[in-house]
Amino acid sequence: MKLHLKGVVAMKMIIVLATVVFLSGCANFATGRYSISTDNAVALRSLSGTQVNVGNFTDKDNISEIACHFHGPVTTLDGETFASFIQKAFTDELKMAGIYSKTAPITITGRLDKIDYTTAFGSEWELLLTLNSSNGKSVTISENYKYTGSVFAAPGGECAQAALAFVPAVQNLIGKIIEQLPVPLLKAEK
Repeated sequence: MKLHLKGVVAMKMIIVLATVVFLSGCANFATGRYSISTDNAVALRSLSGTQVNVGNFTDKDNISEIACHFHGPVTTLDGETFASFIQKAFTDELKMAGIYSKTAPITITGRLDKIDYTTAFGSEWELLLTLNSSNGKSVTISENYKYTGSVFAAPGGECAQAALAFVPAVQNLIGKIIEQLPVPLLKAEK
């Protein structure tokens, strides 16, 4: 009888453990909403009087989530693709600076060539974006945004840290885009 009770207790422990492992894989780690960067707003002031339109930003696989170990995916808060998130963030920065216009003579489009992140030691987001201007010019911009991660975080904690680090990574990427806007992206065709 004692042996049978130990077997039942062991079986219940296995079921509880399996349930915890299964449920921990169901989490979803959403990024925050994009917020305008003060540094980007200041940099865009130098383009006062310029008008820019923003077309579609795409990626070949329409990535809207990236798996994070066995804990669940990192996604954008509204579930759009990461390329669309970057497009909207860039557009918001231009609107805030007063230089966005749907009827502008130059339209910028983008292709997200790479998006990935690492967690724990050496945690960083890797973003590679090719921008194309309607003036025929293009430029590729990369951002490797390092953030503090930890393998000792609570289960899924490293995934939550990655999700939180996405917005500042995009802010830095847009800062690099702004540096490229005057030349070659906005320079008029000859």
